[in-house]
Amino acid sequence: MEELLRRAGELLTRAGACAWGCADGAWLLPRMREEARAKALEQTPGFRRLLCAAFPYARGTERDGRISRYARGEDYHRAILRRLSPAAEALEALCPGAVFTPWADSSPFPEVYAAARCGMGKLGENGLLLTEAAGSYVFLGFLATNAPLPATGGEITPCRGCGLCEEACPGGALRGGTVDPEICLSALTQKRGALTPEQERLLRRGGMLWGCDRCQLCCPENHGLTAAPLPEFDRPEPAITEADLALGDRAFRRRFAGRAFVWRGVQPLRRNAALLQKTKAESTSAYHTPHGGKEERTNEHGE
Repeated sequence: MEELLRRAGELLTRAGACAWGCADGAWLLPRMREEARAKALEQTPGFRRLLCAAFPYARGTERDGRISRYARGEDYHRAILRRLSPAAEALEALCPGAVFTPWADSSPFPEVYAAARCGMGKLGENGLLLTEAAGSYVFLGFLATNAPLPATGGEITPCRGCGLCEEACPGGALRGGTVDPEICLSALTQKRGALTPEQERLLRRGGMLWGCDRCQLCCPENHGLTAAPLPEFDRPEPAITEADLALGDRAFRRRFAGRAFVWRGVQPLRRNAALLQKTKAESTSAYHTPHGGKEERTNEHGE
């Protein structure tokens, strides 16, 4: 099985992974909810190991645009599955009787913990995996198998714990390595339906149409990275116009087919754009000409 693990690493690297490892199912399963365990065992009977791989996407050092970097390229769900499937087929051919089930983001496994456990990187305070070559700018993909491959890694290594991501989080959603989705800007931009007044204020302050990169941009572990982003994840931010936001769900999905931000339909983006436009209008009205004829500027602090 040592040779099969070596071949698995070669295949995952050839598929575009900048880091990979193998997590022990005996460690994972007890840490999963009952329904998640049932799903894992149903999809991969006799599940024993989880091959984990990290695929780099475009990164940056400062805020730009209104769509998070992860969502600017091709929808990572289908892109990662497309890259993993040949590796799964090759491994099944190398090991008759073994099953290698590909997953991308929607797996029943505790994905970041599995990747950190098998030695692919550190566990960040923002809940993200911090790889050596691409930092947290990675998508995770997995191959669940019944083959008794040697597990890699060991104990989970935490990040340096500087707290910068907690300070940078616009909603204060990061606390002790956990994320509160009710005040996470990225989660709120993707949420369907009505927002609370406080959530609306947070979204307006955040200035994002979809997602949020602040906890990654400030992270010192994301400096000095060497891995180049995969081509399907290295694309400019798409222009989304008022006419696009006026489309119905089906037309909007067709217009931006293959992009990660269409999975919730047009409604969240339409709502977000309206809130950002309201903020822009109020900011513009802060510039006014008083009776004395001298233009004044009033900022958000009333100064």
